Amino acid sequence: MTRVRLNDVFGMRVQVDPRFYVDRGGLDQRLAWLLKADRHVVIHGDSKQGKSWLRSRILDPTQTILVQCQPGATPESILTEALGALGVRAEISRRESGALEGTLEISAKASAGMKILAKLGLSGKVGGKATAETATETAPMGQTPGDLNWVAKVLAASEMRLVIEDFHYMAEEERKETAFLLKSLGDYGVFAVVVGVWSHDHLLSYYNGDLEGRIEDIHLRWSNEDLEGVLKLGAEQLGIAFSAGLREDLVSDAYGNVGLLQRMTEALCREEGILEARDDSPFLTIGDALHNSRATVANSMRGRYESFADNFVRGLRRLPNGLEVYRLLLQLITEASDADLEDGLPRDELLGRINDVSATKIRQSDLTGALTRLDRLQTRIGIRPPVLAFSRDTNRLWIVDKSFLFFRKYGTPNWPWLEVDFAVTNDLAATDPLEAD
Repeated sequence: MTRVRLNDVFGMRVQVDPRFYVDRGGLDQRLAWLLKADRHVVIHGDSKQGKSWLRSRILDPTQTILVQCQPGATPESILTEALGALGVRAEISRRESGALEGTLEISAKASAGMKILAKLGLSGKVGGKATAETATETAPMGQTPGDLNWVAKVLAASEMRLVIEDFHYMAEEERKETAFLLKSLGDYGVFAVVVGVWSHDHLLSYYNGDLEGRIEDIHLRWSNEDLEGVLKLGAEQLGIAFSAGLREDLVSDAYGNVGLLQRMTEALCREEGILEARDDSPFLTIGDALHNSRATVANSMRGRYESFADNFVRGLRRLPNGLEVYRLLLQLITEASDADLEDGLPRDELLGRINDVSATKIRQSDLTGALTRLDRLQTRIGIRPPVLAFSRDTNRLWIVDKSFLFFRKYGTPNWPWLEVDFAVTNDLAATDPLEAD
């Protein structure tokens, strides 16, 4: 039998090995039940929390229509990609009224296309000759249930679940439009799984109150006990043991983030020379290996957070207005405590802290405008996944990338906005403007 390797158990992986999977808080059973309950499901939480692992473990990938959102994604692009995955060629556009319209062509060459053709009883003509190769129908496809009838029938006939990943990359206005689209699809019995990075609950029902009772939130969070379970299972598979103090330090360093725990533990085991399952049952304690692994992981994060800092400063230089608010906001985020950033800083408290250090008073409306543009600003200056998120329904600013806290603690960050001679102007606004609206 092949020995279990270190990277089978710990470290960042696209696919989770079922042998080393920890079901936290009974979420597996809950998600399995929700998928049969005729409602949309939203899986959200901080970056690298195992959202896609949970979804792929419970939902068979062969029964999934997966749409991966990119910056610039829209409701119509989601429909186009979803239909394309089923062998349906779609050309969809949005009319001035907001409704969608287009042409859809089903290909029977794909097995999914053949199933859809059979269920819908469609046939088409190519060059005037009847054939089962294609079936084409043109119809308006807007945000009302009647307009979405054709698309909903195709998606339902596929007997597959629509999954929208990386929903946070969509602009806020497009997320709102998608919330209305989901309500309409649900009226036709088509339900989606939406996955994204944000910390506050009930985002889609906030965008569209009609989704209340038709959508379920799974906020993916890991308790210290859950993270201890990851360490325990991994240690058993590798034939090693962690001291109580070492387990406590590893869990504390993870800030409730399983991805960070996985990275830390892999680095620690490599420092200890444990690359596969052992027969001698080594007992690992706090020592140089922990110190060195912290430094290794923090150093591996340097490129991301230096890029975050450089891109943010360059973004400030490109802003036609609002520079001072963002500069002060970054300073306060850098200086805030871990607890503040994990719990979310209330807007009013942020305003008070900013005005305590600002030479000129910042208005609440200016701060609110800057906060609501944070997601768009981060996307447009290439910060992916996002580091910061602002919840408009709770008026709180969050850190959604807990690795930022780890790097701040164990790395050697040199934030440009904290340098004594730091001065930034909007000198690129004329030649390379950045509009956050």
